[in-house]
Amino acid sequence: MTLEEKKKWFHRRRKEETIEKFIPHYLRTLVLPYHGDFCFSRVFHYKLLSQLCSEGFLPIATDGVLLPKLHAQRCVISLPEDLHVSKSTRKKAKRFNFSANKAFDRVVLGCQRQHGDRCWLYPPLVRAFKEMNERGKVDAEVFRDNGKISTGRACPVRLYSIEIWDLEGDLVAGELGYTVGSIYTSLTGFSSQDSAGSVQLSALGRLLSTLGFSLWDLGMEMPYKFSLGSKLMPRQQFLEHVRGVRESEGHLLLPTAGEGLFNARSLIDQTEPKSLDVQHASATAESNIENTSPVDKETKPPQKKRPKSSNAS
Repeated sequence: MTLEEKKKWFHRRRKEETIEKFIPHYLRTLVLPYHGDFCFSRVFHYKLLSQLCSEGFLPIATDGVLLPKLHAQRCVISLPEDLHVSKSTRKKAKRFNFSANKAFDRVVLGCQRQHGDRCWLYPPLVRAFKEMNERGKVDAEVFRDNGKISTGRACPVRLYSIEIWDLEGDLVAGELGYTVGSIYTSLTGFSSQDSAGSVQLSALGRLLSTLGFSLWDLGMEMPYKFSLGSKLMPRQQFLEHVRGVRESEGHLLLPTAGEGLFNARSLIDQTEPKSLDVQHASATAESNIENTSPVDKETKPPQKKRPKSSNAS
């Protein structure tokens, strides 16, 4: 291969990998390419966030700007086979209880306090997340042919707060996350007590396995995520997995506040099958009667003005 041929090949490969290629056509008036793995938008509507989640984007933000991210390499754990729970974490887990959707506002505050200026939970994004959380699920419209043609079907997107409580009833760890089909995506979290964060992750991972989730999406790679059993998945492979499960596995639910508290050790040991089996059966029944819901057509497109700077990572 000559030098000129190498330059053409590199230019073609770079063009193929640009983030603009991965923005579905129906979203291109609302979501614009920014840099690297990031896009940007001025719209924080909860339905737009749900559509982005259903297309594999991870919605984060900076001040006044939504920054949907589609990682070139996604850090994921295949469930249940790749999840690793350490013996020490399992032993400590009996001192903690687990819940979902019991303290959304307090989890957000915990994340903001722990991450400080690096926290991307800006008010417009929090409001949209809370709307999604309070609705229980938001039906994202499913498109094919890279977003050119609507299928008339829907993909339910559910946003959760996850909480860990000590035996005195204090909130000591938690995170925000969402589900698309059999994929659970962790957004951001916090921990304020020794071992509480590790217990939260292990209990959540084992719960997802028990309920039949196929993939735990952890976003950006970090050393502690690899200790849980994560691997890197190329962007195209991740998107293919999302499209393969977002409708067929849309019935999967996490047990929420109405189900009460679960001891974290019992979740890790998978010794609470009865209540979880009932939840799983109810969710399956629900999936048979769900209706489609189109994306909000009144959402106004943003001005095509690029943000001056971003502190998101």
